[in-house]
Formats: sequence, structure tokens, C-alpha cells
Amino acid sequence: MSLVHRILRKPFFGRFEVPWEWPSNAPAERWERVAFDSDNGARLRALWGAAEGEPVATLVLAHPMGKAAKGFWLRYGHADLFRAAGFHVLAYDANGFGESEGVSFDYPADALAAGRFARECEPRLPVGLVGASFGAGWGLCAMARAGSPYRAAVLEGAFPTLPDFWRHYPVAHAALRASQFVWPAMERRLRPEREAARVVGKPAVLLVYGEGDPYTPPSHGERLARAFGESATVDMIVLPDVEHTHAYRDAAEEYAGRVVPFLRQALGA
Repeated sequence: MSLVHRILRKPFFGRFEVPWEWPSNAPAERWERVAFDSDNGARLRALWGAAEGEPVATLVLAHPMGKAAKGFWLRYGHADLFRAAGFHVLAYDANGFGESEGVSFDYPADALAAGRFARECEPRLPVGLVGASFGAGWGLCAMARAGSPYRAAVLEGAFPTLPDFWRHYPVAHAALRASQFVWPAMERRLRPEREAARVVGKPAVLLVYGEGDPYTPPSHGERLARAFGESATVDMIVLPDVEHTHAYRDAAEEYAGRVVPFLRQALGA
């Protein structure tokens, strides 16, 4: 990571980019460590978990912003839920997070690389995406890039634009606004609301929001649903008393009851 890039990352992700620790509630022997390259030059680290029983599809899990990185999906039980439902799971660290080296702000490239790797691992199976907040936004952008393998996506707490999310963090928001003048092309390429109309392959998309989420409220989902237009088949659910990125933790039964059938149907299981 260059000195300039390290300085630019600090206001946004400095407190999250720490040595990664295995979640204490997840048996390590149930996972295979894998690695692959992103087009932005980063070597990405990930965990592969095989489906229980006959596999029906592969899911890429794109983590929210936080120290847990890919461990988020193990810690809160999403990975076990999906594996038990017949999905292979690839949980990856975006560059600079967890065990992946940090080289770029091009996080959509990471999500695209993860999808391609998942397809290479099981070429006969369709590939879907499950993302939360940070991972949902960049996963959406990845779906608008050539070569996207994603036929379906569950996007929880996705933000329409970076300023919409970072306005809750004054220092980072100020740095972002400054970057729009210094490096305007970067922010323009990282707008999920702009990229939604460009997603390829007309995937099925389920947007998930919580009424208790101040960072990415349901109004963000309404904006994105409109932005997709005819490029995707879109549905949206809003869950009461659910906090940011915690739909499965706070409403496990409803989350599982909506997300798993959606993925099975959308991925042709």
C-alpha cells in the first residue's frame, strides 16, 4: 500500500483495518482457506464452505465495514444458514480488511473477482451474492461490470451514494467531499444509485432494510429500487426493529423465511 493511499484510507477505514481474528463461535475445521487476485492488484483472502447435502448454487458473501470482515458471516450465523440450505459459501475479505492486503478504493473489483472465483470453483452451479452495507453497495456496483456472474443478489442496507452513508461521520464526510474535487472520477465510479441501471444479465435482486437503521434507512432502498429500472427484477422488504446490517440477528425467522426461498427460486434450485 502506497503512503498516499494509506493516508487517504485513514479517515474512512483506519479503525477497522486491524489484525483479523477467527470468530470464537465458528469451528475452523469446517472451512477451507483460499485466495485469489482482484483486478485492482490486491491478493484477496477468503473462506470456502461446502454446502450440506446436494449443492444448488454458490453464494458470495460481501461483508459490511468492520473489524470482523469476512468473519461477520460466521459470527452471526448467516454462513451456517446458507450452507444448511444447500449453498456453497465463499466469504471474502475486501482489500485492506481482514486478511486481504489493501491497495485500492476499487472495492467493486473485489466483489467481481470473488464472483468469478466462485464460478471457477463450481462451474456448473449458478452464483449469487449476499452483501451487507459496505459489501452490498460494492456488490451492486460489481454487478454492473462486464463479466459479472451474479444471477441473484440479496443486498442488505445498501447505500445509494457514499455521501449518503458517510454524512454520519463528520471527519470522513469532509474527506469525501474534498476527494470529489481532487479525484472526482473515483467517487463517480462508486455510486450504487448510478450503477443500478447498468447491471448486466437482468438479475433478481432482493433489497433488505431495517426500520431501526439510521445509516441506511428504507428510503435508501426506495431510491435504489427506482434506480434499477428495467435492468433487474427487484423486490424489497423492510423489517421492524432491525438495526444496521443485523436483519438476521434481529429478525432471524423472517430473514430466513424470505431470503432463502428467494435465492433458491432466483438461482433455479
